[in-house]
Amino acid sequence: MDKDGTDTPKVILWDITEERCKQHPTERAIFLCNIHDSVICGRCLHSEHLSCGKEVVDLLHEVVNIDCEKVNTMKSVLKEVKDEILFLKAEAEQSKVSYKKNADRCMQECMELGNKIKRRVDELTSDIIHGITKTNDINASTHSSITQTCNEKTKWCEDEENKIDDLFDNNLAGHLYLMHRHFEKKVSDARSHLKEIKHKNTFKGCDFKENKVILKCLFEDLEEVCEQREEVTGSDDGNASDVFASTPKITKTRRELTVLLNQAKHELYNSEKVCTNLIV
Repeated sequence: MDKDGTDTPKVILWDITEERCKQHPTERAIFLCNIHDSVICGRCLHSEHLSCGKEVVDLLHEVVNIDCEKVNTMKSVLKEVKDEILFLKAEAEQSKVSYKKNADRCMQECMELGNKIKRRVDELTSDIIHGITKTNDINASTHSSITQTCNEKTKWCEDEENKIDDLFDNNLAGHLYLMHRHFEKKVSDARSHLKEIKHKNTFKGCDFKENKVILKCLFEDLEEVCEQREEVTGSDDGNASDVFASTPKITKTRRELTVLLNQAKHELYNSEKVCTNLIV
């Protein structure tokens, strides 16, 4: 009885073989045509499905009892999928926290450098902070997308598991038989979707390095003082890898290199002058 005092009608569940044919309501649907993927009665069989031959299954003969092994297999596979979902969700949560700390660290270092070079580097630090924030926003969006998919797939697994339990508890062998026919395809689709989401939604990290040598060239090439380098995690085999753009090692400033070049030119000029004098 409901809270308002009214009686709730009890739903009576019938197995497939107890239900009536849609085309012939007076007949029971006791056959399954695999070719047309439909449950039919004897009249349908003789009138429209004779050519289907051995592809017509007698449900009264095939599904007398529930196949417990199939039920256990379906539930076991669903458990595996749920475990995979939980693992991916936990992995995404961990990545979100880790990359958030990484982003916070990079922003802090960037602010410290901004304090060193003050007004001359304000524009540069602003761009870098914006890039780091954007990367972190992308990671948050990636986490949200993965979490949403995980929640949807978790609900799907639970719904399928509840459906299996209901059919099993009510001894509905026919329904379980029909459910099992498409079960592997649905599970495969769910797993493919998880893999697609994992490879499509990758987390991005950032690295911030202060280059003391380039810092000497700040007033000559302000944009080279520092750089935001982006990393992308994720690979075809599912293992995370951090990839950073390599920066050439710089040992001298441009001004120092210019002085050395001028010295070399001067020495070359003197050498040529000496050679000319010797020839004369």
